[in-house]
Amino acid sequence: MSNIPGGQLPPEYEPVHHEPKRPGYRRPGPWRNAARRYQESYQEGQYQESQYQEGQYQEGQQQGRYAGDRPGWAEEGEWFDPGAQDRPQWRRDEPAGPDEGDGGYDDDEDGDYRAGPPRKRGKLRRLAPWVAVAIILIAIAIPGLYAYHLYQDKYHPADYAGVGTGSVTIEVQSGDTASSLAPDLLSKGVIASTRAFILAAEHSSDPTGLEPGFFRLREHMQASLAYAALLNPANLVAYKVTIPEGLRLSQIIPALAAADPHISQAQFEQALKSPQLGLPSYAAGKAEGYLYPDTYQFPPNSTALSVLQMLTSAFSQEADGIGLTQAAAKVHLKPAQVIIVASLVQAEGGRLQDFPKIARVIYNRLAQGMKLELDSTVMYGLGTYGILASDAQLQSDSPYNTYKHSGLPPGPIDSPGNAAIEAALNPASGDWLYFVTVDPKTHETLFTDSLTQFEQYEQELRNALGQGGLSR
Repeated sequence: MSNIPGGQLPPEYEPVHHEPKRPGYRRPGPWRNAARRYQESYQEGQYQESQYQEGQYQEGQQQGRYAGDRPGWAEEGEWFDPGAQDRPQWRRDEPAGPDEGDGGYDDDEDGDYRAGPPRKRGKLRRLAPWVAVAIILIAIAIPGLYAYHLYQDKYHPADYAGVGTGSVTIEVQSGDTASSLAPDLLSKGVIASTRAFILAAEHSSDPTGLEPGFFRLREHMQASLAYAALLNPANLVAYKVTIPEGLRLSQIIPALAAADPHISQAQFEQALKSPQLGLPSYAAGKAEGYLYPDTYQFPPNSTALSVLQMLTSAFSQEADGIGLTQAAAKVHLKPAQVIIVASLVQAEGGRLQDFPKIARVIYNRLAQGMKLELDSTVMYGLGTYGILASDAQLQSDSPYNTYKHSGLPPGPIDSPGNAAIEAALNPASGDWLYFVTVDPKTHETLFTDSLTQFEQYEQELRNALGQGGLSR
């Protein structure tokens, strides 16, 4: 009791330890530490009652509180500390206990108090629930958006509206489909998505109708309109030319020049002399017979050389496809000789079914040392055309005059097609030495091994041509 500053206790104080809270009585949580601090400051015997002289304390002075600056109990039972307002507040490091701040006892006398204002709840702790909700929503939204875009791309892909603007040239290669062509259309800005173009083709009345060539389209076209434009021949901008079987070089060059107004015949003739023409080695540098007959499409801005290279490349593909070199050896011929024979068959024959027989006649006459006596070679040597050569024409000194020269002519006389080349490699079996196309309109051709019979067939031809009797 003597250690309590002032030596007085509140009137209602009862020294019961660990007693429950008493109603109506409130005191600050850290009063025990404050009491302990002042208890240590006032050692026993240091506080003397005589310090307060009689009369120093007067009734009503300080309103019932002790005068001076030391703490003590007020008459109302309230602890009074005049220096408390100059000292910092005390709080625990850990959250407040059940008795703290509510007037009850604080049994944790060893609690760690430190100066500072009461702690506030951190912003991160307040935001943590919202961050968790956001993460969950994102985790749900990303797969959902991905699935949505997949659905849209498959069934409702991006597409332009209308016929578009500008001009774009698109090449459709042989074997192209809507799927293989769509990326090129997309990269050139014709369509908005590949899927839209593929769907347009699938819903078209002709989903597999793409033809090779160069087509003029527009930018930003509706996919269905772009596909329809590729099916329309009116949009074809490539130059197209057909080289029939049996045409001579002198006929092929003008045909190529007529197909592309930007390339002259003189440019084609000059290109024939180029070492990059692409002729096979056995052609001996001559293009006759090696510009393969077919239908060609060449793009704008092509050169004469590039166009001719398309034709020589087509011949090489044909020769490789039938194994020309190996097949020629089986019939005891060189590849160049096969092409010469094929050109003769092509020039003399009218019906494909007669080609192998004509080849057999040629081989039979060569085998017996007979001159071929083919009017087509005479006409070629003279640079003219006809079915029957006149007596004057037969007297020409051209090396292609097979009435005067034995053996094969020095080179092909036209560009043979596949059927003629196959006939030269696979002649029919027979003893024929002569043949005559007795009807030029129907190309009916008769074969015989008799000279007398041949002369009769020849007279039939003359009658058909209106030339009357034999002149040779």
